[in-house]
Amino acid sequence: MCPNWDTPKWTKRNLGRNMTYMEQTETLSEQLGVALKQVMLEQHMGQDELAKAVDVSRRTMNRILNGDVTVTYDRLTRIATALHTRLSAIIQRAEALASKEGEER
Repeated sequence: MCPNWDTPKWTKRNLGRNMTYMEQTETLSEQLGVALKQVMLEQHMGQDELAKAVDVSRRTMNRILNGDVTVTYDRLTRIATALHTRLSAIIQRAEALASKEGEER
């Protein structure tokens, strides 16, 4: 069975002496979705327009932007092209969001 690396929404943290707490965490797909939304705002592009440019349904685009699905490299490349930006720039944004979340813990 292949592990699904992108599913945890809650992380169990050990505080020692049999004490734990649950901490809400964003998945990588959610961080990517936030990064995509930021670029969309900068490019003044709406969800419908991006969905048409990438040739996916509005529902699929919504699921991508909300981090509900894992996105293929091919689709990410098409999204970056439609947003007139480099894929690496989008990935860097998502990584920065992940780093920021890690620092807040």
